[in-house]
Amino acid sequence: MFAEDHSRRLCVAATIAGVHALGLYLALTFAPQIRLAVAQVPLTATFVSQPEPTQRRELPQVAVVTPQPILQMPDLPQIDIPTDAPPSTRAITIPVQAPPPPATQAADRSTPKLVSTVEYVREPSPRYPPQSRRLREQGLVVLRVVIDEQGEASSIEIETSSGHARLDDAARDAVLRAAFRPYVEDGEPRRALVLIPIEFALNRGSA
Repeated sequence: MFAEDHSRRLCVAATIAGVHALGLYLALTFAPQIRLAVAQVPLTATFVSQPEPTQRRELPQVAVVTPQPILQMPDLPQIDIPTDAPPSTRAITIPVQAPPPPATQAADRSTPKLVSTVEYVREPSPRYPPQSRRLREQGLVVLRVVIDEQGEASSIEIETSSGHARLDDAARDAVLRAAFRPYVEDGEPRRALVLIPIEFALNRGSA
């Protein structure tokens, strides 16, 4: 068994060696002839010419048209509306309300009326400030007074100052303590505006 396997391996090795020897022989025998045949084949070179440039086509010029505005309005069709047609039975009638009376009269009543004289229930009695007496301060104060419907001074402003703040304050306090008769117009009291002078003089017997 072992001898048969060994002989088979020897046979395969001999076959491989023979194939290699045959290939080496053929390469050595025909190599010069193959090189000679390759050397005798002519080589041909072909030059490819560059393509001619294509001529560019010019685009046609396009004229720009600016749209013009329509200056004249188109004539609209005239529609005739019958004026003597009878009223529709489905029409709704809305009563027309009379406009409210103007409020000018009420505004005039609320605005004080400038009057030249006023009646006193209790006249103003100004008190001479002691500091003003020592400093010999004196002068005339004119007050702008608004008298309401109840005869009270609702607003007191200085129209003309005496030049001394103590005297101006004393005049304002005196008018504030006074009482007036309401100004009556058309049988109804209304607000009035009056200018009241208060004089402070050292040669007079002021309180």
